[in-house]
Amino acid sequence: MAVVVLAYPGEVLAQRRRPAASLADDYIVSPYLLDPVRALEAVKDYERKTGLTPAAVIPVNDFVLEAGAAIARQYAIPFHSDEVILRCRDKLLMKTELAKAGLNVAPTLAVNEGVASYIFKDQEKVIFKPSVFGGSGGVRLVSNPQELQVAIDDAAKLLHKYKDILYIDPERIHLEAFLDSELEVSVEVYCRPGECKAAAVTHKQLSPRPFFAEMGHIVPYAGTDYQALCVTAEKACRALGIERGVSHVEIKIVNGVPFIIEVGARPAGDRIIDLVYRSLGIDLYALHAKSYCDIWDDMPLIKHRGTAAVAFLKAAPGRITRINPVALPEGVHELSLYKGVGDFSDRDAQNFETREGHVEWFWPIEHQDTPDFMFQTARLSADLFEIEQN
Repeated sequence: MAVVVLAYPGEVLAQRRRPAASLADDYIVSPYLLDPVRALEAVKDYERKTGLTPAAVIPVNDFVLEAGAAIARQYAIPFHSDEVILRCRDKLLMKTELAKAGLNVAPTLAVNEGVASYIFKDQEKVIFKPSVFGGSGGVRLVSNPQELQVAIDDAAKLLHKYKDILYIDPERIHLEAFLDSELEVSVEVYCRPGECKAAAVTHKQLSPRPFFAEMGHIVPYAGTDYQALCVTAEKACRALGIERGVSHVEIKIVNGVPFIIEVGARPAGDRIIDLVYRSLGIDLYALHAKSYCDIWDDMPLIKHRGTAAVAFLKAAPGRITRINPVALPEGVHELSLYKGVGDFSDRDAQNFETREGHVEWFWPIEHQDTPDFMFQTARLSADLFEIEQN
């Protein structure tokens, strides 16, 4: 079938530069593609121009679910129900459903208007979080009213910047209890009617607090609780009613106890699906896409090929004045830059916006030890970017 990508103005050229763009036969370009009404109008306009109608609508991130559902209803093709989408898009409703199913979640402490007036207990640390955003955007550890106000103000700028583009409610925010652990994983789960089956567990590398930006991932996770985490993630997907496609379950492990952070009814971002394929031989892209055509493949057998990882480049703060050629260490599969000369690097790794590029790594199964790829990526960042301080 022809593959048509919905894209924003200005992004089509960027899309075409990516290897994945070779999958696209055409683009539908519209300013507000995540607004269900406008997205449907853009697809109808494409139908009028070409005579083509969609055979499937395949979501690849959280923000497209409402628009995807509107298109799918119009053309009577498979998609998630509105109820599943709501449970997976709103983190507060999601936590309620997960808790009902007996799964551990961080207790909610304040919501919306109640956030700013929250009274901190002595020595208490809490997490400020937008309730319908993603990519660690706006998420921050706070311990007093002053830090909380900074978090609210910074998040408001970010959310209002994206509210029309991503079709989100910028006022939907909450505080939740801080789960004090550095150990975080994600589980990629293939869902079909009556069955949710975990495919892989990814070990996440986070930025320094007070932020929680994901700065690296490694597949497979090497913990002895691998199978228990798979079972927990499968239960989470069933609790939310997900019965189609690949889902992404994020879990924090506190003193050996798994807590569900959130569940996305879509594949993982940050190249994780590529890492799973490279290291374990499971093509989650194919399972996901076919499920939206009502084609239900069985989960393939794992073929452990090696260890795959991705780490994100973080330059020193300031304006990028030069990008240097570098010698790549053993194991580098791909290096990709998001910023160039004249762009600015932020001081902290806060979220998806504050990364300068990525490095993908792979070590075949014969390779005895996995090197410190996060350290090597930090060294590559220092060598690559020449910075003029602000």
